[in-house]
Amino acid sequence: MSSTDARAITLSPGLVSTSSDEVERVLSALMARREPLAALLAGGADSRWKLRSVDPMRQYIVVESLSGGGAIPALLERRQVTFVAEFGGMYIEFPASDPVLVTEEGARSVRMGFPKVTVSRQQRAHPRAPVPLDMPVHCAIPAGAGVALEGQIMDISEGGLGLLVRGAYLVPAPGTLIRGWQIERPGKGSLSVDLEVRHCRPLALADGASAQRWGCQFVNPSSEVKELMRLFASE
Repeated sequence: MSSTDARAITLSPGLVSTSSDEVERVLSALMARREPLAALLAGGADSRWKLRSVDPMRQYIVVESLSGGGAIPALLERRQVTFVAEFGGMYIEFPASDPVLVTEEGARSVRMGFPKVTVSRQQRAHPRAPVPLDMPVHCAIPAGAGVALEGQIMDISEGGLGLLVRGAYLVPAPGTLIRGWQIERPGKGSLSVDLEVRHCRPLALADGASAQRWGCQFVNPSSEVKELMRLFASE
């Protein structure tokens, strides 16, 4: 494993790193600082973990539960999970796959494949408000040639929204600007907005289906869109 000074590491907001050297550098710093990890599961649930070891040959990582033994079966049920950590005023995300139960020094842990990518982004200036399950808000995403993807808005703020896109074949790169999104509100007309995709990550849903979680930023939102933001922020 590389010798990383956890205090000296710096990360650029919105940086997507696919270099194995950079991925190991970030993981080593998280482990050295003993930063807790949140494992993002289907339905918005999460569990807390810590990095126990990072394979110097970059074949696997080992995570240990901070949420009790009950969190381990939930993780083992999923082929791939995204972990999130806070690091110096930023969020660090990385996906890991193929969990296997192992025992290290008497502790039950989970070994997973070495992550192929890390994503760093600044913490939000505007906290996101969740969209109630009994009042779903959907978004039609133009995908070219008259095709539109459908996404469910999971949370929203003055800065942007979090979107769940099921079975999407389109994986936009960070910084992609998509114009003419249609936010569909129950019992009301749709709103047209322009959004910039800031990051996206894969999710495994409880029914076994694949999906993506997109984090998007509003671009010059209209007064109607701002009113929608205020509506959910006040809920």
